[in-house]
Amino acid sequence: MRFNNLRTYKLEFLFLFALAILSFFTLFENGGTGNGNSANTFWLPSAVMQSTAALYAVFIAIFILSLQNNRENINSIANRIKPTLKIVSYTAAGTIYFNGLMLIVFSLGAFSETKIKILLFFSLFSMVASLIAIVYSSMNLLSNVSGLKTSSEKLIYISGLLKGQEGPGSENLITQNSRDIEFCIQALDDENPEVRVIAAQALGQIRDKRGEEALIWLLEDRDSAVRVAAVKALILSGSGDAVEPLIKQLKDKDPAIRILIIESLGNLRDKRATAPLIKSLDDKIPEVRLAAARALGILGDEKAEEALIAKLDGSPVEFRNQTALALGKIGGKKAVFALIPRLLDKDPELRKHAAEALGKLGNLQAVEPLLRCLEDKSPGVRNAAAYSLGVLKANKAAAPLTEMLQEKDPELRITSVYVLGEIGSREAVGSLLELLDDHNPWVRRYTAEALGKIGDIKATGPLVKSLDDPDPEVKWAVAEALRMLDKQK
Repeated sequence: MRFNNLRTYKLEFLFLFALAILSFFTLFENGGTGNGNSANTFWLPSAVMQSTAALYAVFIAIFILSLQNNRENINSIANRIKPTLKIVSYTAAGTIYFNGLMLIVFSLGAFSETKIKILLFFSLFSMVASLIAIVYSSMNLLSNVSGLKTSSEKLIYISGLLKGQEGPGSENLITQNSRDIEFCIQALDDENPEVRVIAAQALGQIRDKRGEEALIWLLEDRDSAVRVAAVKALILSGSGDAVEPLIKQLKDKDPAIRILIIESLGNLRDKRATAPLIKSLDDKIPEVRLAAARALGILGDEKAEEALIAKLDGSPVEFRNQTALALGKIGGKKAVFALIPRLLDKDPELRKHAAEALGKLGNLQAVEPLLRCLEDKSPGVRNAAAYSLGVLKANKAAAPLTEMLQEKDPELRITSVYVLGEIGSREAVGSLLELLDDHNPWVRRYTAEALGKIGDIKATGPLVKSLDDPDPEVKWAVAEALRMLDKQK
């Protein structure tokens, strides 16, 4: 039993043994009368002793504050901190005892210079040890005031909050607990970037003004991953207050972050971003320029029309393609006249995207140029032109589209069938009926849908026969077409 007690209190015995050795050395190992003057160094152990006592008092105050802020977990926190508390207490007590002993010894007489230097070295060493132990433990306790001690524990806790948000029937745990919101905001100042990232993700799940303001500050974080998390979180919050701060960060040195911010500004659809996005069309990084063109198309502000038109010439092919698509979404008249000449460009991708854009613009002046594109060498261009003519409801396209029903490419046949249905061309009914036996089930399905839209009674018999089609999707389309024909009767 005594042996077990000895093992339990081994640290205490070691501490007492060290003090005994130091006391013996200090009191009885006088290295002769010497010429050293201990009175001149009397102030050092006194200052060390008083400073250590003051630091230890502050440490105890912080410890009590930590416990008060976690009353429901006092026992668990106290047990967790107990080893650290013992080390700090022994270090502080040892320093105070040793320097107090030195004060007594120095007051009794003079010592040799060598011995004084050794004693002062131990005095300074004890002060440094106390300083490290007390300050380090105090920092941990201060972080513990917020409820958790280490960065890893913060990661675990916030991860738990995020998991509580998952699932259709889950409750918004963060929103329900104001203390958790404050904790996540405080975690944005953690030294570990992973903690700042996950805290930003958690704040992005809620619409809280305090969280948004903290995330805006995080846009200037030194870690790029943290800045990315802040941008994504602000997007989720959907706040208009984030637009101006995001615009300021378009100068970020990381192109990946600039791209993310540009995409975010486009999705927010705030016209304040138009001018900054136009400037980004001249960014040094090609991917950033592409993102800017795409975002301007989503934003749909006609103020960007001229800037985009200017990029149709002298730019890389991929950028010109994206610019054409963006112009198709903006819808200005100038865009129509700028895109029509691109239907003759040597690059087939640009011709295709120009054809797509002209269909979206809805201007009938594009019909004749698009009809000529139905004879383009590129299947992609012909397909895009055919689809756009359907969007424009161009009756002039019925004859050339009927000829395209003989194309070997099933995608072209499907598009032609779909457009003829959109136009409502009765002249094409005979040719469409032949496609009810096409080997491609998608062609048969779209043919049935087109015949239903056109509404010609001649299609009733062939459609009834197609009710035995082996493909269930085709059967459903045929039945729906027959229902539409019956309704028109």
